[in-house]
Amino acid sequence: MDINNSSDDDSDSIFSIQTSSSASSFTRTNSHLANYRYENNRRYQSYREGNWLLPNDEQEQDRMQIVDTMLSLLLDGELHLSPLSHPRRILDVGTGTGVWASDMAYKFPNTRVIGTDLSPIQVATPDNCTFEIEDADDNWLYPPNYFSMVHTRNLLGGITNWKRFFDETYRSLHPNGWLELHESPYKIYSNNPAYTDIPLMRTVTLFSDISARLGRVCGEEVFGFKALMEAAGFVDVTETRYRLPIGTWPDSTNEKEIGRYNLLNCLDGIEGFALAIVGQGENIDPQEMMDEARKDILNKRARLYTTFIILRGRKPAACEVLPAQR
Repeated sequence: MDINNSSDDDSDSIFSIQTSSSASSFTRTNSHLANYRYENNRRYQSYREGNWLLPNDEQEQDRMQIVDTMLSLLLDGELHLSPLSHPRRILDVGTGTGVWASDMAYKFPNTRVIGTDLSPIQVATPDNCTFEIEDADDNWLYPPNYFSMVHTRNLLGGITNWKRFFDETYRSLHPNGWLELHESPYKIYSNNPAYTDIPLMRTVTLFSDISARLGRVCGEEVFGFKALMEAAGFVDVTETRYRLPIGTWPDSTNEKEIGRYNLLNCLDGIEGFALAIVGQGENIDPQEMMDEARKDILNKRARLYTTFIILRGRKPAACEVLPAQR
């Protein structure tokens, strides 16, 4: 099938988006952290090399901005769902370009916002927002009861021990502080039963399997995080799932708009997936893998979508009687 001439091709929904991916200063950094690794004309972080499989170059940063815009549409511009009242400190783990952290700093000008990441690629920020180069898999150096909120966005694939992550988060939050995760498992779904085993699905599943073999789950394991949060001590834990269509096949105007952004996200991101798969020793032709996957992405008949999940939980107050104790 010629995807460029098919009425089932969704390429007409692709549009240009103004993006900006400029780096800013850091509170704590060393010159070697910016000595990036280059492979297959893509750039990767050098700090803790291999701990994140995807690139960190401007092409990837632009894709991250597409995702941020898509999620803003999905959440009607809300940055978080947890109720916050005069938060003192907020931690954004795996901050990426730092857009969410920067937006939170503007929203709460009297709050100190800290973003941490493996790569120094963050945007310019207000004075109450700083960035630090850290690996969230390390032991956390923050004191107990320090943060009002800890947040993640698309951190799947970056943590080896989520149980320890939730324990560290619980320790670092002050009583009544909130943990909120914004995550999208690396899994492609279809509303059309004729499309259950297509190249795009196989590519994303292979990437997820490779990441899991490296000890960094990034797939449907996220649906078990609610239980891990509760086991760590969090209360009022809620899980909200959303559908993110790929392309303009839904009837809803809002979903069509979200789908346009997710289409771009998938088209721009598939190269990073293919190169990571080859880099881990799989004997495949990356260009053929990308070409086949992109045909699927543009196929409206496949009615593809991904999922997005928000998990949030509260650290109980010291005097609070927990459900198990009642």
